[in-house]
Amino acid sequence: MKIKIADFMEKVQEGEFNQTSVDISKDDLLQEDLWSLNKAKEQLEKDATDNKLSQIMIHVADAGFEIDFYIETGVINLPFADAKKVTHFFDDDAEAETKIYLSTSCEFLNASKFHIDLISENNLKNDEIKHTMDIMKENYETSVENFSKKEEVEKEDK
Repeated sequence: MKIKIADFMEKVQEGEFNQTSVDISKDDLLQEDLWSLNKAKEQLEKDATDNKLSQIMIHVADAGFEIDFYIETGVINLPFADAKKVTHFFDDDAEAETKIYLSTSCEFLNASKFHIDLISENNLKNDEIKHTMDIMKENYETSVENFSKKEEVEKEDK
């Protein structure tokens, strides 16, 4: 879907996009169950047909710490939360094709507590869905490892 940069920024900043939330279990994630991503794909396709931007949040409900994945239709590898920074890369009157990005937000992921990946140039294909699940699983496992190291350090400090 093509969108004017000024329109993209306005829609995101005003919250004019479809927002969907899905809770998954860590077992679904570790077993690479694709149901959540297939649901996200359906929503993305519906929103694209309706010429709307999408944000699907996938929350791991039983992780033991907060970890959220966001699948968003964007024009550059920035999350919706940073939409105003898009002007650093485009003129306001420029038009850009939307792409699909996966953002991971977790205190224990890395120093920035965040990571973003381009997962599709347009519609999520089966191999892209599988690759997205691989990224989600890897980011979750990294976060679990960092979380357990933090707990060990806290025990040593007591």
